[in-house]
Amino acid sequence: METVWTGTLKKMGVEAADPVQYRLRDGWFEAEKRAADHPLNAHLGSPLTIRFKGDINCTACGRKTKKTFGQGFCFPCSQSRAEADICIVRPELCHHGEPGNPCRDEEFAQSQCFQPHLLYCSLTSGVKVGITRLPNVPSRWIDQGATAAIPVAKLPDRRAVGLVEKRLSDAGHQDKTHWTRMLKGEVPEDADLAASAARVVAQLEEWGVEGILSELERLEHRFTYPVIEWPTKVKSFNLDRDPEVGGLLEGIKGQYLIFDRGVINVRKYSGYRVEILA
Repeated sequence: METVWTGTLKKMGVEAADPVQYRLRDGWFEAEKRAADHPLNAHLGSPLTIRFKGDINCTACGRKTKKTFGQGFCFPCSQSRAEADICIVRPELCHHGEPGNPCRDEEFAQSQCFQPHLLYCSLTSGVKVGITRLPNVPSRWIDQGATAAIPVAKLPDRRAVGLVEKRLSDAGHQDKTHWTRMLKGEVPEDADLAASAARVVAQLEEWGVEGILSELERLEHRFTYPVIEWPTKVKSFNLDRDPEVGGLLEGIKGQYLIFDRGVINVRKYSGYRVEILA
């Protein structure tokens, strides 16, 4: 085997083709020093090895760290950067404007959070509700491993859409993905995305939520993934315990590489310096 790419892991790049096209992207904090993207679909059906080189660097500041937080941040950045704040994961907890707990970065808030967001229903391991910024469509759905998605409403900002999502969750609408079922390609027999989206719309109308999309705008988007063989059992590789993992690459779905001997969530290891051999 020979080295085909060396770089710092981050979330894989995606293209909504048929099937979805994936590429490795370098997460090094200095853009001018990043390695070029490396297409992955061509490796399907062939041996591929990921070799962790032992270095972990914060994707925001480059600081060496023994452990990353969030999407590859060192501890100081996890405590100071707006994109690592709790409201990114739980937008209903947005504290913008609170005198004693102001936003970490006003520019980030205005460019990222106070922009139109979509509320959607997607089919991953089952039907779930979710939210995303408009520019993240359809990559957000692909990152979650959704085989289909229907946008249902557009709200003015992240806090507004997060509050609606939380209310739907409290009302019994699923908002999480069972990742092992998603990787096995398992979908419950009673999963009906269109019917679920209709129930969400009816609930939003009952609550008087503004921004519900018209029927013509609530189009279903479908995705197929480059998978040769679905795993019957899902075993996760861990680069901290085993610095060299891989095998025969049998598929890619969500942010996971699926090998004949296990799977790895590439996004989880953001900041890890690796070598890819094929």
